[in-house]
This record gives sequence, C-alpha cells and structure tokens, in this order.
Amino acid sequence: MEEAKTACTRAKQAWKKLKADGGKREEIKELKEIYRAKKMIYESLKTASSKETDGTVADESLSNATEKKNVIHSGVVSKKPKSLGAWFPTATIRKVKPLKSDERCTISLFYHYVRPSAMSKERTDELKLFLENITAELSIGGRIRVALEGLNSTISGTNKSIQEFSTRLTNFGKEMVGIDFKYINNLPPERAFKDMKVLPVKELVYYGVGEADAPLSAGGVHLDPEDYHAKMKEKDTVIIDVRNSYEAEIGKFVGQEAHGGATYIDPKMRKSTDFKTWVEKPDTQEKLKGKQVLLYCTGGVRCERASALINSKIGEQLTGVYQLKGGIEKYMQTFPDGGHWKGLNYVFDKREAIGVDSTAGVGGVVGGKKKRKKMSDADVLGRCCTCGIPWDRFIGKKKCYTCGVPVLMCDACMTKKIDKIKGRELEVRCPLCKEENITIPASETEWIHNGEGARHISAAPVAHSVLKWGGGHAREKKMKRSIEKQVTKKRKCANPERLPCRFGDECTRKGCWFSHPSPTK
Repeated sequence: MEEAKTACTRAKQAWKKLKADGGKREEIKELKEIYRAKKMIYESLKTASSKETDGTVADESLSNATEKKNVIHSGVVSKKPKSLGAWFPTATIRKVKPLKSDERCTISLFYHYVRPSAMSKERTDELKLFLENITAELSIGGRIRVALEGLNSTISGTNKSIQEFSTRLTNFGKEMVGIDFKYINNLPPERAFKDMKVLPVKELVYYGVGEADAPLSAGGVHLDPEDYHAKMKEKDTVIIDVRNSYEAEIGKFVGQEAHGGATYIDPKMRKSTDFKTWVEKPDTQEKLKGKQVLLYCTGGVRCERASALINSKIGEQLTGVYQLKGGIEKYMQTFPDGGHWKGLNYVFDKREAIGVDSTAGVGGVVGGKKKRKKMSDADVLGRCCTCGIPWDRFIGKKKCYTCGVPVLMCDACMTKKIDKIKGRELEVRCPLCKEENITIPASETEWIHNGEGARHISAAPVAHSVLKWGGGHAREKKMKRSIEKQVTKKRKCANPERLPCRFGDECTRKGCWFSHPSPTK
C-alpha cells in the first residue's frame, strides 16, 4: 500500500509541475488521468486493508455476491438509477437471466412516434417506469430509448415473453396504439442481450433538428418492401442510405443499378448529425434536383426525421420522397434471395450483421464451429482497413484512429495488433478519413454538440464529426477493472494458502503467484 501511496504522490507532482510549466494540453490531460488512476488504486487498497483488519472482507464479498445473484435471477430493478456516463445520467441498467440452452431467442425491433403531439414529462416518466418493471418481470433484455416523442427499441427474450411485452405495451395507453413490431424468431439463445438498458433521451435519433424545423407530418411516403422494390427500378430516381458510412461498407442497395434503376448515394456520414450538413450542401441539392428520392435505413426510424428534413429543405425541387417501411430488416424478410440488396445488413444486437444465408447473424468467434456459408470475394463489399483484403466482420471493437467509428480489420491483422504498433496508427482509419486525408487522432480533438464540429489547435485537417463512445463511462469501467485486478492481486499475495506451482522449484516466471517448495521463491 505504501508503494501505491508513493506512486500517487509522484503522479500528482508530475501533473502539477507540467501544468505550472505550461506544457501541452494533451500531455497535461494524460498526466491528470494517470494521477486519478493512481489515487483510486491507493484509496481502494487502503479501504481493502482496513476491511481485512476488521475481518469483514470475506463476509461482505459473500454477501455482495449473493445479493448480486439474487438481483440477476429475480429480475429486480434498483430504484436508484445507475448512471451510464454524461449522456445518460438517469438511465437504468439491469442484468438479465440468460436463456437456457434448449430455449430459442426472439428479437423484436420497433420504434414509435407519438402522434399528433408528444407526451408530457410526467407521462414519459410513467412509461419509463412501466418499461423497467415489465422487462424485469418478463426477463427481457435489450435497449429502449424513451423520449417525449416516443420509443426506439431492440429487445430480446423468449417468444412468449416478447409477445406478452408487445401486448402489454400496446395496452399502456392510446399513445402506444399502432406500433409496428418486427420479430426475428427461432434464434440461438446466445443471440439474446445480457442486460436491459432504458435510456431517457431528447430525440429518438439525434439529428440536432427539432419538430419545428422538420415536422414528422411532412415526412416521406412509407412504402412496403414490394412497392419500394418496384420503385428502385424506375428512372430519374436516387436511393439515399441514411445509415452511417461504416454500416454501408458491408452492405447496400446497389443491385438495381445494373438494370438502369435508382442511383445509390452514400451521404458519407459518421453519425446522424452529419445528415443535415449534407442536405444543405449546394452540390447535394443539385444532385437531387428533379429526382425521385428513396430513403432507407436498418429498421426505418432514421428515415422519419431524415425524409422530413429533405422535404423541408428542398421538397419543392423533387418529384417525390419515399421511405422503406420496416427498413432493411423487413425487406430481407420479404425477399429471402436479397432482392436488390448486396452484402450484409449491419445490426445493433448480438447478430452483428445478417445476410441472405445468415438470418441468425454472423456474430461470434471468427472460425468458430458454427460457420456461416462462405461468401465469394465478389460478394464481400468490405475491405480490411490495413491490408485491404475482402472482409466484412467488425471484430475486436477496432475504431478509426482519427474519428472513432468502427473499422474492419481482418483476423490476420488483428493477430499482428497493427493498431498497437507505434508509427502505424494511421493505417487503422476508416475509408472516409483516408479519403479526406484526416491525420489528427480523435483523442486530440475537441467536440461540440455531441461530437459534431471537431476542431484542433493545429492547422492539420480533422474529421468534421467524431464518434464518442458512451459519455465517458467506458473509461471509468476500464479504470475500475484495473483497480479491482490490483486489489485482488494484493489479497492473493497476502493469502498463505496458495496453490502449488505446476513448475515447482524450476519455475522461472517473475512474480509467480503460486507457492514453490524452495524458500527462495
């Protein structure tokens, strides 16, 4: 513990000295983070040491483990909301009892805008509490965004529990009547979410555009998959992908172009807030002028505000604005052979992405026992960000070095850990950053408006928007895990009844925790 105290003191002195000397901002920030981490480690060790002296650590750990187990299996929601970072300070999170090996998983996707006017704050709070309780009761996991304007959700559970949830949500009140639930049935149990998050938000999809500027009543015409499919064949038509560009890397509607149909357009967005900027560009408006505009996204929710925004900005210059009802999910269910779709559909659940021959998704270990049907290189749209081979799996949670969006990296480059090699960081960039020659790391940019409008003190180009992850709670979780690991190591070292090392007296591992027959070990 004294070593931790000394390390904490030294880190603080280094931080204060650099700050007083007028050092670089990023270096000061880094030293401050190091000091905070050292301080948390010291305080945790100090607390643990105090509890061990009183002989209460073992009992408390057992009590906490038992309480945690009871909470998980009973589905009880804590009355006190757990913060998920700066973005979701009042969100609630609850662990979900995993499905049994012989149970099948059902995933339900739905969104619903309350019409003709939004709910009151009190009614929204009632809905949030209702959702927390019913998902706990039915052991349902997933993500539900709750706003005054409605709901946006992806949930999982057994077919029986999902159907019960749908019925009871519809009966909640007149605000919830008419929800279009989309079901994906008979999935493996490992496709179920491990927890349930209910997230209060201002907008179901954050465009930074209010109802006054782009009223939903002025949105595009909703077309069923069959009608949308037919529209894609018509001339003087463009089809706009309202998803983020990294989603479009592995799949998109381009099959119709071979038959003289709609021209595919990628707005090249890193996040939804980029769409407004793209629509307002003169080049964009000229490209769309006199055309019939089709929009699509994963499940349909992102098209609602996007189509309203297009109509409000340049609607009079177009011959019509249409959107795919139910999104790509509904289209692929209607056209099992893929129709005009090519590649994989990126989804925000355990399936990871789905294709014509992989309705259960491609998520999981690469090269695992349950392999999907091998696709030819011609059918794979994505490319590894480092070596450039055909690749369509977002594995390892790799992010663009300069803007933070997910990037594709093949298993061979993952093994080499290219992103960890000093001097090769710029190889781990998304196609947009490479195209725009962005070289400033995302960690060295400042953000405004939820990542929109990135800026840097130098004259070098930066990504015009940067994707932030979780409002900072991920960094805190990582720091907490590091602290817990060190505390556990200290406790184990203090325990005289350690297991014998399998290498015995011949062990050469530095700091080996296991016991050795030799007194010198």
